[in-house]
Amino acid sequence: MNHVVLHDVRAGFFLMVGLAMLAFICAVAALSTVLRPDRWADRKPVQF
Repeated sequence: MNHVVLHDVRAGFFLMVGLAMLAFICAVAALSTVLRPDRWADRKPVQF
């Protein structure tokens, strides 16, 4: 492979890795928004 093809393959690889990381971060943010756990300070104490 010549230098240009190798550079394009490497650039495409890093582009795909970057897009996969971005998609993973967006998925985690969406899940945390949908699940919306209660903050510890906002929890009501359990009455026995």
